[in-house]
Amino acid sequence: MFRLIILGFARIFFAALFLVSGCSSFVSTATQAEQYRAPTTDNSLVRFAIIADLTGGERAGVFKVGAKAINAMKPDFIMSIGDLIEGGTEDIDQMNKEWSTFNENLNKGDLDFYPVVGNHDISNTAMRRWYEKKVAPRFYHFVYKDALFLVLDSEDFTDQFFPELQIKRNAAIEVYKTNPAEFPNTEYAKMPQRKYGEISDAQTKYILGTIAANKDARWTFLFMHKPVWKNENETNFKKIEKALKSKNYTVFNGHVHGYEYTMRLGQDYIQLATTGGEMIKSSAKNMDHIMWVSLQDKPSYLNIKLNGMLDKTGHAPANGDALCLQDDSCEGGDK
Repeated sequence: MFRLIILGFARIFFAALFLVSGCSSFVSTATQAEQYRAPTTDNSLVRFAIIADLTGGERAGVFKVGAKAINAMKPDFIMSIGDLIEGGTEDIDQMNKEWSTFNENLNKGDLDFYPVVGNHDISNTAMRRWYEKKVAPRFYHFVYKDALFLVLDSEDFTDQFFPELQIKRNAAIEVYKTNPAEFPNTEYAKMPQRKYGEISDAQTKYILGTIAANKDARWTFLFMHKPVWKNENETNFKKIEKALKSKNYTVFNGHVHGYEYTMRLGQDYIQLATTGGEMIKSSAKNMDHIMWVSLQDKPSYLNIKLNGMLDKTGHAPANGDALCLQDDSCEGGDK
C-alpha cells in the first residue's frame, strides 16, 4: 500500500515537472517569435540616387552600368547634377538626338528622374530655349515627404552675355582638342563664369521665395552643376545660404569631374565626380560612381563605385566588365 502511494506521488511530480517545462518552452518560443515578426514600414524614409557628370568626354558604355545598377536598387527617384548630353550645338535635331540617347541609356523604367542644367546641357541661348521647351524648367523645386528639393541653374547668364561666353568656350574647346595642356591658358578657362557659373536675380528671388514658403521642411537638398558657392565674389548664392542659416540642408554639385567633400557653414557640400565623364587629374578624387542618399532624422550618404557593382552572375551590369571603371587609370577613355 505504501509503495502504491509513493508511486502515485512520483507520477504526479513528473507530470507537474513536464507541464512546467512545457510551459517554459512555450513562453520562450512565443517571445522569440515576437522578436522576429515582419518588419514595419517607415513612411518618412526617403531614398534617392544621384548620377554624376556623364558627358564632357563621355566614355562609351560607362553610364549604362550606373543606370542599370540604379534600376536594380529601386530608389524612390533619381537626381542629377547636370551634363547629361554633350551639347555645344545649335542644331535642334542634334539636341533631340542626344537627349533621346540619354533617356535610352538611363532606362529608368517607372522611376522619376529630375534633370539639372549643366554647361553641356545649355551651351548657348538656342540650347536654353530648347531645354526649357523639351526637357524641364531651368530651375524648379518639389517637396517629398516633408523634404524640400531645390534644383538650380548655374548657367543662368543674360542673353547679352551668353553669345560672348559661347565664342570663348568654342575657341577653348578647339585648343583642348589639339593640345589639352594649353586649355588652362585660354581666356575661357580663366573666366569665373566657366569655373563657378552664375545665378541671376530672378532665380535667386524664386529660390528665396520657395525657401520661405517651405519653412517647415525637415531637410533641404540643393542641386546645381557648377560650384557657385566657391566663388567668393558671388553674392546671390550667399543670399540663399543666409536664408538657409537656421535650417538643415545639403548642397550637391558636379562640373569638376572629381569628388570633393566640404563642411561649410556647418553643412555638407558634396561635389560628385563622374558616372562616365572624362576623368580629369586634379586635387579632387577621380572615380565613376553614383551616390545613394537616405533621409530619416538626418541624411546618410554612400558613394557606390561602379567597379564594385556586380549583378547576380558576378559580372558588372550592362557589359561593364569590358569597360575601364578603375578610377585614375581611366584617363583618356576606355582601355
